[in-house]
Amino acid sequence: MPAVLGWAEVEIVRSAWVLRPLRLLATSAVIAGITVVAFESHAKAFVAGFLYLFPLMLIAFRWGIVEASVGSVAAVGCLDYFFTQPLLHFYMSDPQDWIALSCFEAVVLVTSRLAGQLRAYAFTADEHRKHIETLYRLSRDLLFLHPNRAPATSLVRLIGEVFSMRGVSLLDIEGEGLETWGSSVFEKAELHAISDGAKYPDQPAAGRFGRVLLHGSRPIGSLGLWADPELRSIDAGGADAIASLAAIALARWHSHRTAFEAEAMKRNEQLRSALLDGLAHAFKTPLATIQSASSGLMETGLANPAQGELAAIINQESIRLSDLAAEALRTARRDAETMEPHRENVRIDSLLNRFRDELDWAVAQHRLEISCGNPATMVSADPQMLCVALSQLVENAAKYGSDSTPIAVLGTESAAEIVISVRNSGSYIPPEERPKIFRRFYRSPSSAAHTPGTGIGLFIVKKIVEAHGGRVWVESDPEGSTEVFLGLPRTEGGQSCGGTGKQGN
Repeated sequence: MPAVLGWAEVEIVRSAWVLRPLRLLATSAVIAGITVVAFESHAKAFVAGFLYLFPLMLIAFRWGIVEASVGSVAAVGCLDYFFTQPLLHFYMSDPQDWIALSCFEAVVLVTSRLAGQLRAYAFTADEHRKHIETLYRLSRDLLFLHPNRAPATSLVRLIGEVFSMRGVSLLDIEGEGLETWGSSVFEKAELHAISDGAKYPDQPAAGRFGRVLLHGSRPIGSLGLWADPELRSIDAGGADAIASLAAIALARWHSHRTAFEAEAMKRNEQLRSALLDGLAHAFKTPLATIQSASSGLMETGLANPAQGELAAIINQESIRLSDLAAEALRTARRDAETMEPHRENVRIDSLLNRFRDELDWAVAQHRLEISCGNPATMVSADPQMLCVALSQLVENAAKYGSDSTPIAVLGTESAAEIVISVRNSGSYIPPEERPKIFRRFYRSPSSAAHTPGTGIGLFIVKKIVEAHGGRVWVESDPEGSTEVFLGLPRTEGGQSCGGTGKQGN
């Protein structure tokens, strides 16, 4: 209100200095005309006073206190000179005439003052009405934004056009996108600071306002506004209202996208379940045939020892393939809510070495380096599930790492958690993609074109670690090194939170 009222007073003063001389002449002409008519009609002072009072009230409400005050002084002089005894003299013989004229002057001045305030508030109300109309127009247009398209581009354009801005910038934290309309003077780093909670001082004289976009109490972005100071299209309150509408539109789009992705995932899960069931049945017959044939060859007692060794390898690997297929199908069907680890207290070094031999086929072109800071460190976990997670990480490291480079698996511990990391060389994950790689079916655009995969492996890793109450994250060096970390909580005695299982060997 104070900022808008200041604009109103400035506007009133500006227009008054331009039109005031003409209004003063018109006021004087009105007083002179009433004086001539009343004097020629031999009107009494009481009647003449009312004849002056009525146009002075109109002048006060229409033009303001200065014109009304000048008119009231002229009217009092005319009443004294033409209508009080002795006539045609600036002298009043009756003291009551002094009181009457003083009251007349006071009434006109008070009325003029009230009229000036009403005019200022009327101007303020008109400005508020215009702001509300533009905000309504903006909110109405926001409702018609396409729900399946990112709203940032349309948002900055609507805000800029509706409020006649010089420039608008909007930063979407979740999408890591910066959209600009017009000539913005807000840098991306500056908008990031605003979204992180840095206070941006308003600059009304320059028309610059910075606001954080909140969804509840959580920041989802920031907005930079550059208005034209001459047009005075917004003030601090207007910037708050625009930021609230922009935050609602952005949160609405994020919610719609989440719901759309959830529905798509649900349908993909149904399709995947059907495909997995089909694959499970398709695998059973050839695996059973291979096992039967290899067992038959071994039972015949082949004369050539090399042939017997090959038959044994075929039989062993077919059994292993059957177990892997069953485990992969079982793991892929699990949801986060139903994934319950069967905990055991196991040593970290035993856990890390457990799957070394099993992964030789996956890292044939790499050297697997496994080390543990304290081999006696114990963790309460489901060893089979953790082996699945670690196997997936090692396979990913081999798939995306440079040929013939080592893959390092390291176990470390702290007072709060036990950390297992898998590092490769020759790959880099940009910062904006790191939170996304653990999403179901997500694949990086830079690797999806030339590296096969389904995008479900890291999602399964994340769900397995979260089922143990842990966390997973990734660090990547632009020089070409990527390391994925699994953090498992620990308690005194080596057990993770909630672990009760039996003591491992």
